Amino acid sequence: MKPDLSSLWKHSRSMRWRLPFALLASSLAVGCGQPAPEASEPSTPVADPAATLDAELASANNDPDEAPARPVVESLFAIPQGAMSKATAAVFELKLDAQREQNEQFRGKTLAMLDGTQQLLFRDDGQNGDAVAGDLLFTTSGTFDFVTLQADQQRIRDTQASSQEPLTTAVFEGRELVRTVPVTALNSSVFQVGQRVPIRPIGLATLVDPARSLIIRAPSVVNDPTRTWDPCTNAGNPTGKWTFNYLMTEMANQPFTGVAPTTFVREWLRQWEAPKTINTFVSPARPNIVPKLITPWPKLTTGELNLARSPFKLIAIVNRLDLAGANPAYGTGRAGEGRFIFAVTEGTGASCHTAPFLVILEYGVDKNDCLSIKSYAQQWQALSGLVLGSPAYNAALEALTEQFAKRDLSPRKPNRSSINQVRTNELWIGSPWELREFRLWNTTINPNSFAAPGPVLAHLNSHTVAQTPDRATKPAVFAPYVNGNVPSIVAVPPTYTVPLVWAASAFRGGRAIIPSPFGTPPFWSLPPASIPNRQARHVFSLNTCDGCHGDELATSFTHVNQNGALSPFLSGPLSFPDRADGAPIRNFNEILARQTFLDQTANQSCLSLTFLSSSAAVH
Repeated sequence: MKPDLSSLWKHSRSMRWRLPFALLASSLAVGCGQPAPEASEPSTPVADPAATLDAELASANNDPDEAPARPVVESLFAIPQGAMSKATAAVFELKLDAQREQNEQFRGKTLAMLDGTQQLLFRDDGQNGDAVAGDLLFTTSGTFDFVTLQADQQRIRDTQASSQEPLTTAVFEGRELVRTVPVTALNSSVFQVGQRVPIRPIGLATLVDPARSLIIRAPSVVNDPTRTWDPCTNAGNPTGKWTFNYLMTEMANQPFTGVAPTTFVREWLRQWEAPKTINTFVSPARPNIVPKLITPWPKLTTGELNLARSPFKLIAIVNRLDLAGANPAYGTGRAGEGRFIFAVTEGTGASCHTAPFLVILEYGVDKNDCLSIKSYAQQWQALSGLVLGSPAYNAALEALTEQFAKRDLSPRKPNRSSINQVRTNELWIGSPWELREFRLWNTTINPNSFAAPGPVLAHLNSHTVAQTPDRATKPAVFAPYVNGNVPSIVAVPPTYTVPLVWAASAFRGGRAIIPSPFGTPPFWSLPPASIPNRQARHVFSLNTCDGCHGDELATSFTHVNQNGALSPFLSGPLSFPDRADGAPIRNFNEILARQTFLDQTANQSCLSLTFLSSSAAVH
């Protein structure tokens, strides 16, 4: 008899400290780690959790519900001990911000960091060159590439010379724009032996074109006849690298799993046909999926879905490097996510159109070290220098998407696929607006986060929605959870993960719903008497699915809709008063944040990444 899946999960957790886990600490993309490949790969699919538990545990990645805090850096200096070169002996001084409560846990300790392949041990323990223990001023010795730093200063000078406005770089805390800082290139006189040379986080947003490097929606791309297929016109290539057919086929990975892509997709769609219980919460059936999607879907002679004629049209390709989360400066990092957004189509001929049923394929990018992540970022930024939709541009974009979309890129993840999750956002087969999440499963993942009676190996399974409680928990559980986790919620970046269970009550939900109309105050709000820390209330609400896609941002359900239109949140600067309290006024500029992040990651020293404090967003 097979053991209970929950028992397997408990056994796996009890063993985890004996396993060679990668350092994946992240609250940005819950459960989205991309571990490094194993030395030897299994050649057959995992079929029996009981028989393969030890093998699965041997390739486990970190528990996604554990996200250790990162220090908030105030300043970093490199002091050259000899002539400037690409590997000059240097002393480093790293100062943590004493005003940040989360930094107290690092006082008097050591911080291990990586600069490329160089390992550095910063000390605040008064030993081996550290002058004063416990002052939050960490020191170490190593080598530093001053040549590249000097080249970056020239890049800043060249950019300023071609700009009509003074250069600035934006500073964000979470998703909020808190200030812009003037940017001036370091004077050449700074680069002298014994001088303290600042290593600063600078991202030049003007050097990143969002339409070419971040959210790509141009008709010349999403209608590329070589790489896409349009179910309304039957134009394009049904097996192109950006088609729903190709991407789901690669995700199913039949040579490894034994699951045919047609079966893989049909079983995924079947999950709307009957109610699903996820973490004790019921997601009602939406049986209209059969007459509206399954029945009109073109079929093979066998009666199976014809994936080459899938009624899903590509709407956008999205670079989410900003979801990097784990910081490569502190060990193993991540390169965020790459995403494809599809919209269902309905009707025929001239009446065929996209409808409000969006499918977002969200892939982890399996790059773990700073140099690989930096190279990947440079490739995305290079798109800003190409003609949008040109043959050269589309070929370069395909080279990027193939780094996360094709099969076998992540041997230690389910199906050996890089997919993190598939999300849907729809008001086409039922009401109200509903967001769902689906994930692949193996025995390293808590089965309780999937729909009962248990997840099925090699298939997309209904899963709890990231960072979002079920709405039924608001009266009794929501406030105690926020009040009990204020430090991790307001940390920069936040380090909390909404748990499955809180205070003996099921908490994380199996879907997010967004009633219409919605208004002020936002749904995830209670009066100050219930939640005194209003910033914690706001951050928590903003990072839920229904807050991000609903009333906390006054957003109408989608950030990219079925026609490719962007929400105000993704369209530029956005300022408005707190949705619950009327104050303070908060400033957002999500696109500027992503531009800044991409340019910094692509062009600066790996050590500059110590400053990064990306948002806890997963949406």
